[in-house]
Amino acid sequence: DVVIIHITGEFRIEMIAKMEEVWNLQVRKKPRVIAFDCREMEYIDSSSIGTLVKFVNTATNKKIEFVIYGLNREVSKIFETARLTRFFGLLTVQEFESKYLR
Repeated sequence: DVVIIHITGEFRIEMIAKMEEVWNLQVRKKPRVIAFDCREMEYIDSSSIGTLVKFVNTATNKKIEFVIYGLNREVSKIFETARLTRFFGLLTVQEFESKYLR
């Protein structure tokens, strides 16, 4: 009931179509939680942040908890600068594992 989607490298506009395809496939499975593991994500652009906002809205409408975890310092700063830290469920790896994987 917990689905983890791993993002590696740079999450840019060119990846959005593939990410939406993966997202829609997982949403159809109706999990309790969909989490994005961002430990290996090096960068995110504004279009991709917009896609994550869309995912939050979809998850809320489908009663699926949406979580992002493992952001590195640089990507975390992007979320903070855009004032998105309150909008997204952002967790450390340890917080995610203790809450969802035990």
